[in-house]
Formats: sequence, C-alpha cells, structure tokens
Amino acid sequence: MGHKILVVDDELEIRNLLSQFLTEEGYEVILASNGEEAIELAERENPQVILLDIMMPGIDGIETCKRLKAEEKTRFIPVIMATALWDKYTEAIDAGAEDFVTKPFNLTELSHRVKSILRVRYLTNELERTVAYIRELGENLPKL
Repeated sequence: MGHKILVVDDELEIRNLLSQFLTEEGYEVILASNGEEAIELAERENPQVILLDIMMPGIDGIETCKRLKAEEKTRFIPVIMATALWDKYTEAIDAGAEDFVTKPFNLTELSHRVKSILRVRYLTNELERTVAYIRELGENLPKL
C-alpha cells in the first residue's frame, strides 16, 4: 500500500466515494466520521495527509484542524479542507489547513492536490532530517 490518508466526513456516501477513489489511486485510506475520531486516528495512525470536512456535528473541521495543529504529534500532518462552503476558505487557512477543495469534488483535481501535498511533505521531511543531521554534527565537533 501507498501513503496513508485520513478521510474525515460525517456523510457516509462521501467517505465511501473518497475511500474507493483513493484506494484505486494506491493510497491506504483510514475513515473517520467526526472531529474527535479524526484527532484520535491522526495521533494513532500518523497519516501523511488528512482530508477534512468543515461542516460536521460536534467539533467542526475548523476546530478539528486547530486542535491537530496544536498537538506536537499531529501538527505537521498536512490538512486539505473539503467543503461546499467556499466562504470558509480564509477561516480554514487561518486554522492551519494547507489546502482547500470544494464539494462536489472534481476527483482529478483532488488527486493532483493530494500528490502535491505529499511532495511538499516529503521535501519538508528531508529538510527536517538534514537540519537534525547538521545539528548533530555541530554538537559532536571538538571544542576549541
């Protein structure tokens, strides 16, 4: 299986559609139906991307995104907000989302956005590893 994607939506039909599509694209898909479940699964499963609906019962997607970005373990997982409400764009980005797609989905566009986010995540991970390595080298230099 490929990269792990967490799909969060309170509508079963949308979860099933995205699960089928993303699985066919070669991704491992994890499903959540609300914000609380999404936070729990993100901490436990460490997905590479989260597709997060905004309008959900309980804590909505905006608040879920804020909580994910506030936690050490989940703050660097890229979030793509998905909603029928284009007017929530600024609020979603302010909450920490890396991208935003509107419903109804254009699955080709969604596929490109996921691939783009995964490329950025890969480069970010490489940069973090390089910085850690440089710091380690600096710590191991003899003191003058």
